[in-house]
Amino acid sequence: MNESPSTVEHAGEIAKLVEAMSQPGGVSLSFEGHDMPPLSILLVDVIEDRQLVLDITSTPEIASALTEERPFRLTGQAHGAMVTTQPLTALPLKDTPGRLRFSCAYPERLDVWHRRNAFRAELGPGMSVTVELDIETGREAVHGELVNLSLGGCLVQLPLNKAAALKSGQPLSRLEAVFPSGQRLTAQGVVRHVRIDDKWQRALVGCEFNTPSPKLERWIWYLVKEIEREAIRKATQGEKPLGPSSLFQASPTAAQEPPGRRLRADYATPMARRLAKVADFLNAQILQLQQGAIVDSTLLSRYSDMLLGLLEEDREALVFASVCLHHEPPLVQHGLAVAIRLADLARARKAPRELLKAIVATAMVHDLGKSLLDESLRESPAFDAAQREQLSEHVVLLRDRLAGCRWLAPQVIRSLVSEVNERLDGSGYPNGLQGADLSELSRMATVVDVVDAMTRHRPDRAAWSLEDAYRYLLGQPAMFDREWVQRYIRHFGRYPIGSLVRFSSGAQGWIQRLDSKGQLRQVAVISPTRQLRLEGEVASLGVVEEILRAPSPELLPRQ
Repeated sequence: MNESPSTVEHAGEIAKLVEAMSQPGGVSLSFEGHDMPPLSILLVDVIEDRQLVLDITSTPEIASALTEERPFRLTGQAHGAMVTTQPLTALPLKDTPGRLRFSCAYPERLDVWHRRNAFRAELGPGMSVTVELDIETGREAVHGELVNLSLGGCLVQLPLNKAAALKSGQPLSRLEAVFPSGQRLTAQGVVRHVRIDDKWQRALVGCEFNTPSPKLERWIWYLVKEIEREAIRKATQGEKPLGPSSLFQASPTAAQEPPGRRLRADYATPMARRLAKVADFLNAQILQLQQGAIVDSTLLSRYSDMLLGLLEEDREALVFASVCLHHEPPLVQHGLAVAIRLADLARARKAPRELLKAIVATAMVHDLGKSLLDESLRESPAFDAAQREQLSEHVVLLRDRLAGCRWLAPQVIRSLVSEVNERLDGSGYPNGLQGADLSELSRMATVVDVVDAMTRHRPDRAAWSLEDAYRYLLGQPAMFDREWVQRYIRHFGRYPIGSLVRFSSGAQGWIQRLDSKGQLRQVAVISPTRQLRLEGEVASLGVVEEILRAPSPELLPRQ
């Protein structure tokens, strides 16, 4: 329920409040039904029960509107409250040379909102306000949408894949809300909480403003009132319709769609856009883990079925989609890539569907324990022995959070969580297990995990080329099961789906489909941009000369 102001009509109380508003910097003027934001003016004289004298010398642009007797309200701060007059009109005064002064009637009543930061103006349908959050210098801004606004702070809706960058207590060097009119609220603050909604579809970030200046506070208050007014207008259409708030009248120069909404639409293929729904589950699960929750058994089962269904529907499209999710955090990209390739490899060897589902589920989350480690450790450009020991703790951290997933076979959890980082020669972690101790599933999973990890950029090293990763694994038979390395290469090929390659013709393109012999069947060419599907067209590109390092899926043509 919205909070209503108290109305003050007692002459003595009005006098006290007006006197407090007359302090320098204590009052602003806003015109009724006009798109001009509140402007600071001076309340230079108060003649009780008769008139107020306003000085607008610093804002001469409003003189003509006042002369035309356009209605306005005065808003100010008094005794810890926000105070607003009823609509007033003014007449020019010529009593002080060099100054622009007007007189208006003494208010008969005042609306008073006592400063309660808990009062929040909720934005409803059709009231879209974009928000940018700057966490630290040099880091990309996080885009979202305003959910509500109060004097003390606001609630911001973010895409789930961006929320993991924010933590409770984190300073915000800039919080900027941009209204459809183009008007802006810019403040500094701190993150107070990060949570997900009940449907696990969005992240909600509570932000507290640093103590604002009186001018900023009056601007926030104006925005709060306009949001409330627009919400009331939309709720009472057809009764006594109010005119629309100028804040929500779109400006031709204002952004028409919040950047956060466009992220998933930017993904290159329909399959990638469907896969993004599974990514959202993982992003939400990371937030839940960081707040002390366990892995959600029911949702893990549901999204495992969804991912396995996509694999069964079109394995090549799904494998390609896994390289397109460039907006997702690295942990999510890695978990999905390993789950898809591991299940695809196991499916080719006739693994039963129940086992495939368990593989998909466990592989998706196998690395999420890293989200529970200190961020400085995860982002370290180099690791000493002590840091490596700390890093290995992610295995136990996740294993403990899987306790509620009783439908997962314990041997699958053991193979894909506890053993995937072990090595045949005992050099892995967390337990230094050796060859005979490791299951067949963990040997297979290790190869899939390492190939994907090595070909991704990390803070402590650049991404390896696929050829170098293959060469490394084949050259380390004491660490990796050579038979599974060879099976992986035979199954996915020397030039796997999702590779960005350069052809002898000079063209560059993404491999999307292969034929039964592992030859290129479909390529998305980015130089020049087109899509080639027929064998003759693909052959016209020439032979593949190399796989390009650090490919950017943002170069993909959208389908």
